[in-house]
Amino acid sequence: MQAKKLLCSFIILLFVVLTKTSLYGQNRILITAMGEDVGYRVGLLNQYLDSTEWKRKISTGKELLNTLKGKPIQLWVNFSHGHHSRVFGKIPERKISFFSNGFVLSANAGKVGEEGRTLEDLQNEIIAGNIQFAPGSMIILGACAVAVPNEETGIIFSQELANITGARVIAGEHKTEPLTENNKKMVFTNIKNFIEFRPFQSPIILGNQLDLVATINTYLENAESVDEIVVQTNEVIIEGEKRAIQDTEIPDPEEVFEVQRRLINDTQVPEDDELLTQNRR
Repeated sequence: MQAKKLLCSFIILLFVVLTKTSLYGQNRILITAMGEDVGYRVGLLNQYLDSTEWKRKISTGKELLNTLKGKPIQLWVNFSHGHHSRVFGKIPERKISFFSNGFVLSANAGKVGEEGRTLEDLQNEIIAGNIQFAPGSMIILGACAVAVPNEETGIIFSQELANITGARVIAGEHKTEPLTENNKKMVFTNIKNFIEFRPFQSPIILGNQLDLVATINTYLENAESVDEIVVQTNEVIIEGEKRAIQDTEIPDPEEVFEVQRRLINDTQVPEDDELLTQNRR
């Protein structure tokens, strides 16, 4: 009997060790940037994180999905320009915008170029096992307007991203700008609010300022404990299962606390992928 207890204890200990190694030893911390004008933020943030993988010259949705392929992602931070239908990059010096070739909500939400990719494309890559997000993972989108309903479909880009990946997604409602950016601190502001989206749950309002470094440190500290990881077996795409993007349910506005559906009147869409003269965001 004592031998059986010792064997069981050893098996449990081995499981915990292997689980922790699997979850944290091989999972990725990824920082990316779409657009050469925001690429410098990758370098600033990279100095705060150990063993970080980064890529700061991503132009298209196709390149972005290729970057996500590989081992499971624990934390992904993406800097880019944003619109309620997509995230995208720019090259100001050449007066180029990759709006139609960005990472788009869906084909129903606007033009998708040949090099563009949609959330459905991401879903297909996850189902195929090419892109993986670890249980309890987090995504932070440093972009404008990706936390409000798309005007054409009524679907929120960040909520759908959370539903597909099983990750918590933090993003801003309207214009997102840096308040402090240096080698000591990175704090961003939003005209409205930053919101945390959770898979198939009501969003949480975080306020109009986001301390990026503090948010990441808190997340990683909490993620060190295996006991604090919630494995969302009913909320993450299972192999062979595919849900239509159009069927995504948006939480009732009353359940989203102060968040209301509103038009993005000050969001401009580049014509024919030409760069509009705008403040860097």
